[in-house]
Parts: sequence; C-alpha cells; structure tokens
Amino acid sequence: MNYEQLPLFKLAKEIMEKIEAFGGEAFIVGGCVRDLMLQQQVGDIDIATSLLPEEVMDVFDKVIPVGVEHGTVIVRHQSQSFEVTTYRMEEDYKDYRHPERVYFVSSIEKDLSRRDFTMNAMAMSVSGEIIDPFEGRQAIKKKQIQTVGDASDRFEEDPLRIMRALRFSAQLDFSIDPDIYTVIGEKKGLLAFISVERIAEEWIKLMTSSSYMEGWKNIKNTEVYRYLPVFRDSFALMEAAPERRLTDWAEVISFYHLKQREISVKEWVGAWKLSNRIQKKAEHLAETYELFENKETAQYVVYRLGGEQLKSFQNLTQGLGTELPFDLFEVYNELPIRMKSELEIETREILDVFPERRKGKWIGEYIHALEKSVVQGFCANQRYELIEWVKEWDRLNQN
Repeated sequence: MNYEQLPLFKLAKEIMEKIEAFGGEAFIVGGCVRDLMLQQQVGDIDIATSLLPEEVMDVFDKVIPVGVEHGTVIVRHQSQSFEVTTYRMEEDYKDYRHPERVYFVSSIEKDLSRRDFTMNAMAMSVSGEIIDPFEGRQAIKKKQIQTVGDASDRFEEDPLRIMRALRFSAQLDFSIDPDIYTVIGEKKGLLAFISVERIAEEWIKLMTSSSYMEGWKNIKNTEVYRYLPVFRDSFALMEAAPERRLTDWAEVISFYHLKQREISVKEWVGAWKLSNRIQKKAEHLAETYELFENKETAQYVVYRLGGEQLKSFQNLTQGLGTELPFDLFEVYNELPIRMKSELEIETREILDVFPERRKGKWIGEYIHALEKSVVQGFCANQRYELIEWVKEWDRLNQN
C-alpha cells in the first residue's frame, strides 16, 4: 500500500522511522487505517509504539504530555499533531468508561485486542504492511460491524460502543452483525451510565451521516431511543424521520421541534446540554419556518434568514417534506437590502419627522416597519421615499 504519497501519512511515516531508529516499534492504528482502506478522507493519525512515553519524549523535540499515565503523548511534527501511545491493555471498567487498570504490553497484537470493532483493530507498519489479527479487512469487505471478541464484554467495558456501532453503521453504510445487533438490544440499558455529552456526539454524527435513515431505523428497532434525551420521554418522536439528511444540531432540533411543538427548542438544548449558539440558530430556523407557514412573503422570509442560514433552511424544509414555491437563493440575490443598516435613513431623521415625541420603543417599531416595507418592495430604499412612507404609515396607525 503506497500510503506515503498522502501528505499526512508521509509525516506519520517520518515519525515511525524515527521511533524505529531509536530501537522501538511503531504502527499507524485505528480508524485512519480503516478510512484509508475505504478510500475516505483521513482527519488525523494515531500511532502505537513499543516505546514508553518517557522514551518518546526523548526521541522528539516537540511533545505534549497529554496522558503520560495512560501511555499517550502528542508529537508535533511539521505543524501537525500525532497521538503516540504505548502498547497497552485495559481492565476492570467499573464506571463503564475508565479502566481501573492500564498496563503496558509488548506487542501490537495485544494492543489491538482492546479495541472496539474489528475494522478499527488493524495496524499498518512503516512499510505499509497491514497487521490484522481480528480480520478487520474481511469485515470491511463484507461491510459489516463486528466487535473484537465478545460483544457483551466490549459493551460492558464502555456502553458508548453501542452508540458507536449504530453511528458507524450510518456513516459507513455498514450492516451490524446479527449477533451483535441482538446484544445491543440486550445491553442498551447500560447507556444510562453514559454522560449526555458523549451520547450527543455519537447521535449527531449518526443523524448527519449519508445513511442516516439506516442509523435511525437501528435506533428505533433496538429501542436505544429509550435512553436518548427527549426521545425517552416522548416515544412518538421516533415516528418522525427527516426526509432529507440534515447537517447540524440546529437543523435536527428545529426539525423535531416543528414535529412536536410543545417541546421547545430550549428544552431540547437543555436536555442534550448543547450550546447557546445552537439554541439561537435552531430557534431562528424554527421561527422563520413559522413565518413561511403564516404566509409571509418570500422576500421577508429570506431576509429574516440572512445569507448564512439559507442552506440550513433549505435542508430543514426538505427534511420536513415541505416544497418551497420559490428559490431561496434567487430571492436572496434580488433583495433590495440584506440588513437593517442598509436602510437609507437614520434614527435621528425619523425623530426629526416627529419632533414632538420623546425617544422610546416606538422608534424601533417604525424602523422595523420601514425595513419590512423596503424588503417586500412596497417602498424604495431612498431617503425621501422612506420619510414619506413613514409619515403615511404613522397616519394610518394613529387612526
């Protein structure tokens, strides 16, 4: 396998060669080997070595000791970071995540035996040779998720592996080994011991995957949803699957909020422990969709979205099975203004029109009315036109 032609792998090879020159062994391990075989983009590369962390720090000048007690350091090479971990085994997962005992071992095969799935339990040498003691290549060829060893043991060590199996199935369009599928149904209750944040990371990857429908069906059929925030309190939500792949948390939350509106966006964000930024975007998408439902003009709907959220709104509407009677991007390109600051009138000029009035909330209301009028084409964005329009609007609203 001529992997060194890929820039990141070329740098990893240089690190491995340096470790071998020091007298150690080194292998590229984990998901990056799988992704290389699947000809998918590789985001980062992990390296396993026979050297102890202290020895790795002696070999390289730039090392960050992120987890020395567990054998892990980060080696910085050519402005890239590579996680380098000593061969190790783990035992006694009493909290369903952290092993009570971590000890270093002497062979790459033993190190690979602690991994979750066979497709992730392969290693690649500096020459490109694949070390595959658990037939990961065969699993990839079959496009099937299989655990390393007994599935019950793997899921009891870390129940998040249940979510990872479902997520990988959606991401890679792989089936799940039937026996493992059964064990997922039996062991799903262990997810109650896993933090919301860890589950959320796997859930959103599943829901935004190319084969998300398969992942969603697996979540439903195994009844794993009974241990997901919000879904566990409203099983009916599992009857609603997006008709199109959504691409981020805000789209997913606004979709499910619109499917069951008594559950607010804020409740979703709180239950999943997400950020204010996600809440703000999800609320904006949902509110804009409601404007569309209430027959607001295409111009005003698009204006309220702003250019940055056009694609997300398109994803949301298609996910809901809603056909828009206009092209979002064409409407946006033809808007007379795209933000309030582009209005050819200032606050003081509105005050000058009504000198007898004190400053107050009414100014914002008048500016908003002007803004909407210009966007919808009822008034030209010219100072004289705006002043005359606001006078007439005021007269009508005073009567």
